[in-house]
Amino acid sequence: MTQDITQTDFLLSSLLHYFRITAATRKANTVNALIEEGLKKNKAQLEEKRVHLFKRLEEGLPEITVPVEPLKYILNSVLQYVILSTPPDGGIEFWTTSSVFQRGGAGLQPFFERYGGYVEISVIFPGKRKAGGQPEGAWAQIPVPQKGEMLDFMLLLVKRIVLKHWGKMDLETDERKGKTLISLRFPFERRKVFFCGPDRVSPSTAHPQS
Repeated sequence: MTQDITQTDFLLSSLLHYFRITAATRKANTVNALIEEGLKKNKAQLEEKRVHLFKRLEEGLPEITVPVEPLKYILNSVLQYVILSTPPDGGIEFWTTSSVFQRGGAGLQPFFERYGGYVEISVIFPGKRKAGGQPEGAWAQIPVPQKGEMLDFMLLLVKRIVLKHWGKMDLETDERKGKTLISLRFPFERRKVFFCGPDRVSPSTAHPQS
């Protein structure tokens, strides 16, 4: 009888796990979840430099067209760049917002027109200065990196991935405030995307199915 009970428990447990991993769950909150995941992963570095974090992540943020793995690469690379560029006791700000286009709009609307809008990820940190002491200007002014400029080279690789997935990336420094802004914008995902897995599966293990 003990053996029968054990086998029954095992079967029920196996069936429950089967239903959990095969149930389709709608992909949601991916951008914010990956930002939180990246910050958690780099918590030791942030604490070692005594970095002050400020976050304002929009709730109910729409999904974007970028697959999970490329988005993880983009966010993790930007985060590493920002952490390495921020001095001890500095501050880093994270913002996420969404913009829905209205008929006849201007600005970035033509670039993202067919998607109906975009999600923007902004990171603000202490202004990075070149060897000559002059703050960096707009993204377009960043030169092709030479020896000792691997961080800038890393950002150039990130920008290639951003453009490949129909996004836009900008880097600007406010000389007066001594702060640098990295802005990432990605178009809305207009399809309903699902993945199979446990109800609270990490976005890093999601397998989109449209």
